[in-house]
Amino acid sequence: MTRVLIATNQPVKARGLEALLNAGGLEVVAVCQDVFEIFECLHRCVPDIAILDEPVVIGPEVVHDLRRMAPRCHLLHWPELRPSDSPARVVEALLLMANFSIPNPSPNVLVDLACAPVERQVVALAGYGLNPEEMAAALGSDRSTVQKLIKNVTDHLGTEDRYDLALYGLSTLNQRESDERRI
Repeated sequence: MTRVLIATNQPVKARGLEALLNAGGLEVVAVCQDVFEIFECLHRCVPDIAILDEPVVIGPEVVHDLRRMAPRCHLLHWPELRPSDSPARVVEALLLMANFSIPNPSPNVLVDLACAPVERQVVALAGYGLNPEEMAAALGSDRSTVQKLIKNVTDHLGTEDRYDLALYGLSTLNQRESDERRI
């Protein structure tokens, strides 16, 4: 079970998130109201994820110290919650954010985490230098579908254009080739 530490100086906010996380199957191991409690609880409770509210975490130097003290704990900013968010949706979003909180993740890790299988194919085809028409032919699809997929992938990865997407594709292809050589 994933263990979570919540850090906020607003008790009502903490109780609301704690209820959502518990309902979604996560274990809240501590609720901290200040930086000193965070450091104590990181050591004592060993959470997998720490959700940090801005007023509690003073600045980047504190985050750096937290990372050094608990390198395996994923440090996340407080999530933006809507009343319509289900516990399952909140937990899914937090776990995805935790996967992206890995320091300096490789491009292939980002692609695997952020993209559906058909989107990963689009990234690989972009790495081979194919244009949308060629991608459509390779996927047995039409150009408009491929353009939607490209848009989705660039949104997921935060890339600016198809050129950046091609760089992700090349990095992903190179990493997979080196992985296959090791096997």
